[in-house]
Amino acid sequence: MFFVAPHATSCDAQAHRLIANLHGVCNPPGYACGYWTGAASDRGFLVCPEGNSTCGAGGPPTWDESFDAMDRDLEHAIDDVSTLYPNEVERRGAVLTGFSRGAYAAPFLAQRHPGRWSYLVLVEADVGLDAATLRRAGVKAVALLAGEWGSQIGGERATTERLQKQGYPAKFWKMSKAAHYYSADIDTLMGEAIDWVIRQGEVAEDP
Repeated sequence: MFFVAPHATSCDAQAHRLIANLHGVCNPPGYACGYWTGAASDRGFLVCPEGNSTCGAGGPPTWDESFDAMDRDLEHAIDDVSTLYPNEVERRGAVLTGFSRGAYAAPFLAQRHPGRWSYLVLVEADVGLDAATLRRAGVKAVALLAGEWGSQIGGERATTERLQKQGYPAKFWKMSKAAHYYSADIDTLMGEAIDWVIRQGEVAEDP
C-alpha cells in the first residue's frame, strides 16, 4: 500500500477527505499516486493499494484479479490507513481515481456501492459511461484525463461530450506531450480535476 497523509493531521482535530487511487497494469502505486502527492496532500488522504501480482519475477505490481477483488483490496488499504489515523479519514464526499486498468475498475466499484464514491477522476481509460448509471451509483461528477499522444483521448473526449449532452457534470483534461503516461504537470492537473468535481457536487447541493 502507498498512502499520503494531508499536511495537517491529528493536531487539527478534523477529518480529511478520502482520495483513493487504483493503479494500472505493470504500473506501481508509487507512479500512479506518487506523481501527484502535492495535489493529494493539499486535499486529503491519498490511499493506493498495491496490485495482487507482479509483472514477472521481481517486476512492478500489477493486477490479475477481478474488479471485485480489487474492491476488497482497496477497502483493506483504507481500513489500514483509518487505523493509523483514527477518526481522521472522511469517507463522505470521497474521490475515487484510477489510471488505465484502475480507471476501468473505478466506475464498477462506484456502481457496486451506491453512494460510497461521490466523485470519479479517470486517467488514460476510454471507459463507457452513462449519466443515468452514474447517478444511480451516487456519483456527482466525473473528470477524465488523457495524453494527447495516446490512444484514449478521442474516446474520452467523446464520452465527456456525451455526458454533458445528458446534463451530467463531466469535464476533460488533456495531458500535453504524453501518451499512456502522465504529463509533466500532472500534479497541477489532478488538483484541478479533483477541485472541479467536488465543486460540481457542492453546487448541486446548494439550495
